[in-house]
Amino acid sequence: MDVHPLRILIKALFLFVALNIIYALIDPPISQVSAYNTIFPGRVRMPFGNDVDPFAVMVDDVDVMFASHSVSHKKTTKEYRVVLIGDSSIWGENLAAHESISVLWNAKDIQCGDRSVKIYNLAYPHPSVIKDLVILDKAMEYDPDLVVWFVTLNTLIPRRLSPFLAANHERAVRVLDTYDIPFVQEDALLASETTFFQKTLVGQRSLLARLIKLQALGVVWAATSADMKTPLASGSVLSPDIDGDDRYRGMKPAPDLNKMMLFDAIKAGHDIAGSTPIIIFNEPMFIADGVNKDIRYNDFYPRWAYDQFRESLHAAALTSQWNYLDLWNAIPSEYFSDTPLHLSAQGEQLLIEEIDPVLNSFACN
Repeated sequence: MDVHPLRILIKALFLFVALNIIYALIDPPISQVSAYNTIFPGRVRMPFGNDVDPFAVMVDDVDVMFASHSVSHKKTTKEYRVVLIGDSSIWGENLAAHESISVLWNAKDIQCGDRSVKIYNLAYPHPSVIKDLVILDKAMEYDPDLVVWFVTLNTLIPRRLSPFLAANHERAVRVLDTYDIPFVQEDALLASETTFFQKTLVGQRSLLARLIKLQALGVVWAATSADMKTPLASGSVLSPDIDGDDRYRGMKPAPDLNKMMLFDAIKAGHDIAGSTPIIIFNEPMFIADGVNKDIRYNDFYPRWAYDQFRESLHAAALTSQWNYLDLWNAIPSEYFSDTPLHLSAQGEQLLIEEIDPVLNSFACN
């Protein structure tokens, strides 16, 4: 029989196109398929990393993140479930998984009557109150008994559209529209609507590759409990001397910075949580005590901007009767690592000691 290479090529191309079209039409829920919590133990924090880290993978899809997390295992009647929401400082950047806040906290084995308090770290790097709302909206599917929400000034003031929000634009837009939150990047979210091509195998090749890597890393996670390369050594690497620039995000001192803060998003968070209580913590930060300490608290925040934030958040908490605790200066400077918000493992222990009595009062009441 004669072989016609061109005919074979055309048939292969037709089958390839047809397979992509069928896949897009079916739109299988691959993001909810996971070997974690079945073949492998669930992760203790959301998958996060970069391309050069062989033990990590960057995943933005919130369904994929939750499917790999231990919070997805079935809740028992003997469990009091606490979820933590926040940024990289709570996720535990530069800390090994066993040094992250939820693992250290769960090691205390808190009991309230016949119920065990279990802490789940649902934080994800980069401060964004809208990102936090998307995660909280998803977290409510797992029946938490308490939400612990860590915020900072950068959390409440919107920045550029992050890959996380772009990847979860449908859920983000729904939350914004449902609770009428004035987010300046909403048009960009609408513009990132998934096209038919993006639903095909070719369009999803990056997500599929990361999904495969995430599942493969389950072997490493099960064997070593490692979800990233060896982190930085503990101990402060921050200088007590800081730059004398008094600008915040290019802005000179202004009396109305609070108008930019999305307190409506925190209100929306309480609506999303419903009857589940929320405790809001202003997360601790490094406070410089050297050159220019009278101008800036640290490299992130000039004094004028951060003071306005604390005053505005305190006032909003009083007005709305939120459960709120300000921990901005609760941790000594030597317990921070590479940024003004990242804690060492010892710093995480100190943070737990600050919060533990508050958590116990909720869990055991």
